[in-house]
Amino acid sequence: MNEDSIAYDEWGRNPDAPLSAWLGGVVIAGYLKAVYATSSMVLPNTESNKRMSCKLGEKFIWALWHCHLGLPPFFYPDNYHLTCMASRSRDGELLAQIMSRLNTHCVRGSSSVLDGRDKGGAAAVRQMIRVAKKGEHQLVITPDGPKGPPQKVKMGVITLASLTGYPICPVAFAASRFFTIPTWDKTIFPLPFGRIAACCGEPLEVPRTRDKGVLEAKRAEIEKRLIHANEEAQYYLKNMEGK
Repeated sequence: MNEDSIAYDEWGRNPDAPLSAWLGGVVIAGYLKAVYATSSMVLPNTESNKRMSCKLGEKFIWALWHCHLGLPPFFYPDNYHLTCMASRSRDGELLAQIMSRLNTHCVRGSSSVLDGRDKGGAAAVRQMIRVAKKGEHQLVITPDGPKGPPQKVKMGVITLASLTGYPICPVAFAASRFFTIPTWDKTIFPLPFGRIAACCGEPLEVPRTRDKGVLEAKRAEIEKRLIHANEEAQYYLKNMEGK
């Protein structure tokens, strides 16, 4: 089937997806729900976290490393409406199946279009912009996805912020008990009965401009802030585990 002809449902799922994708979504989402029911989410008392606690009613593009996809589903407040981007590949279908069961919508299309390499994702980008204009959903992006290199921010999240006017909020996670999947980014999946720390960085606003120098400076800055948030999450979790 031509990917462009697929009529995805409101959650971004393919109604004709193979049973394995549906079953995988049910099992993995169920596992994550069980993990979060038995784990504690910790928000360290950092300056950035304290400032962000006063801005939870605002709209952001939440940027997190691709390897942390399994960690944040229950980090966001219950009243948040989330929309993320998932590729049109088999992996993207599995992600959409999982996210729909964690109350997150998916827009289907490769984020590589944001970096100038259209893999059928132009319509997805337009849809993300429409979602932002409605002002009802928070946007979630993995700026080193879909294929890496890991923990290296690409220009896509900067382009999306410039087009939507949404500030980018970097957020990083650390888990005390986890296992990793042997993928390009070594995706982390938490284990039950552990602690998960979440640290936000300072939000970054991106002007509506085509100035490559300005946009590159913003890209480098959000990468720096994401790295710092990740270091803070790791640091505070390590200290808490030692007590």
